[in-house]
Amino acid sequence: MGQLIYIIDTNVIADLIKKDTDVIQQIRHHQADVLCLCQPVDYEVRRGLLHKQAQRQIRDYETHIRPQFQWVALTNDDWQQAAQLWAQTHRTGRQFADTDLLIAAIAKRLNGIVVTADDDFDALSIRRENWRKFL
Repeated sequence: MGQLIYIIDTNVIADLIKKDTDVIQQIRHHQADVLCLCQPVDYEVRRGLLHKQAQRQIRDYETHIRPQFQWVALTNDDWQQAAQLWAQTHRTGRQFADTDLLIAAIAKRLNGIVVTADDDFDALSIRRENWRKFL
């Protein structure tokens, strides 16, 4: 079947920071696939940890968690796709955080699967998995 591309959402990183054994097992299970960390998620993780002044967790994130993932930077096309998604969803009365729209845009570009516990992503016509439910 080949390698799958997974774009990891912020709540998955939070689970890893909390050392959630189920999510850790899923990460190990998917090591043969491409596990991606993107700029919007990095931003959300960092701002939350900085707000809490969680220095130990910041170090853990930077030294142990972040290196497990392939880095994915935003492109100009991602910004355009996110704007399109914002317009489409706004017309139907749905509102999404810009970071979620950017994550969805990256998933569309890479033909990837967003790993998240956030059901809102289902309205964005992308593939999604919730690794909290798998085990």
